[in-house]
Amino acid sequence: MKRFEIVGGIGAGKTTLARVLAEAWSSHVVHEDVLNVPFFSKFYAAPQIYGFEKNISFLLSHADLIRDAAGKSENLIVCDFALFQDLSYTDIGCSPADADAVESVYRRLVDRVGHPALVVHLRCTPDTQLRRIALRGRSQETGVGRAYLVDLCAAIDRRLEQLRSEAPGLKVVEVDTDEVDYATNPAAAHVLAGEFIASLGTAAPMLPGRAGAAGRQA
Repeated sequence: MKRFEIVGGIGAGKTTLARVLAEAWSSHVVHEDVLNVPFFSKFYAAPQIYGFEKNISFLLSHADLIRDAAGKSENLIVCDFALFQDLSYTDIGCSPADADAVESVYRRLVDRVGHPALVVHLRCTPDTQLRRIALRGRSQETGVGRAYLVDLCAAIDRRLEQLRSEAPGLKVVEVDTDEVDYATNPAAAHVLAGEFIASLGTAAPMLPGRAGAAGRQA
């Protein structure tokens, strides 16, 4: 069973891309349930107090979703989150002692679920992220600012490079979602999905809407 994970900053388009993919791979797409993860709301109300609890909760939730999905699929699962991104949040929002504890749990969970076969890295500018955050209107995210988004994206870059070194066979596709808006151009997402499947050598349902290429393998 192969797994690919979608990673990116807040508002980068992870859920939108996964939603379009779900139209073709409904039985293979795994969505995180952000609002029901423990400490999510408390973290945004008091990030200095609840950073550790929130990050541990997301890490455990994500690993559990992966394990459940792996038990239901023989070929491929698609996650609208990335397990290693939980470490990126920890890097910018926790004390060194808390970060070490979260990373220890992450390492133990990776022993159980393994590394992904493919990471789809969505990038966009902080202005685009702020606009999308405002449009989706989550009350918990009203305090998210530009500096936090910049720091998070930098932490994702660092953690992705670390993952590359730990998983030499990992494939990474970089996608600029400033240029490709999957909410208004789902055909582009279908094309990108075809590229994902080709890069993994995995069979999948036929995808509609073949158009120009939207991603770049790195």
